[in-house]
Amino acid sequence: MKLYLLALISLLYLPFSKSGSATPICAACSLVCIVPLSPICISCLSTICLWGVALSACFNSDTKISKIENGQIKEASIYDLKQNDLVLANNNNKLTRVVRNVKSEGIFNYIQVISESGKELTITNEHGIIIYDDDSNTRIIKANNLKIGQKLITLDGPEIIKKIKSLKLENKYILETEDGTVIANNIYVSTICDDMIDETINSDDLLKHWKDKHEKLYQKIINN
Repeated sequence: MKLYLLALISLLYLPFSKSGSATPICAACSLVCIVPLSPICISCLSTICLWGVALSACFNSDTKISKIENGQIKEASIYDLKQNDLVLANNNNKLTRVVRNVKSEGIFNYIQVISESGKELTITNEHGIIIYDDDSNTRIIKANNLKIGQKLITLDGPEIIKKIKSLKLENKYILETEDGTVIANNIYVSTICDDMIDETINSDDLLKHWKDKHEKLYQKIINN
């Protein structure tokens, strides 16, 4: 009963964005926390899965995602993505499912990254992007820690970052996939919670750790 009351309180007292608008809590909680002692709610609360506390990957509304339709790869606007849509997870044509994709309104800090060939990606400051380091290993770096000269991973191969801009833009799309990665604007990026990003370790190890923590919860969300 106490846990049920905690869930109800969490639905009533949502964290607020800088714009003053309420930031939605974890999708799993918002979907099923009205059910007493729901297993999903328990998992969600126990992992402190509150948007605004542990933010997920956030894209601006102009982002294009590599989506699979009728067996073909197509560029879909991020605002058109729905749960269970199949999207590219990396540059080796691995596929993954969308777990959730929710618009959050307000004014947010973004980083725009531009590669040597002109590929552009605009993501929130804390969003993790996957790069090659000097030893050709891959790491996940928060956008606001990227540096000119680092190498992005793209569908066309490694590309050097030529320009980085700081922007303030309206709204963002909170996208999560089962694999923890996605191809956005032809660039390989993560979709993991920013509080789990460790920039010192290999991206494969970090993603495995993240998936181990989220796999059961994500399956419950998708099957709900």
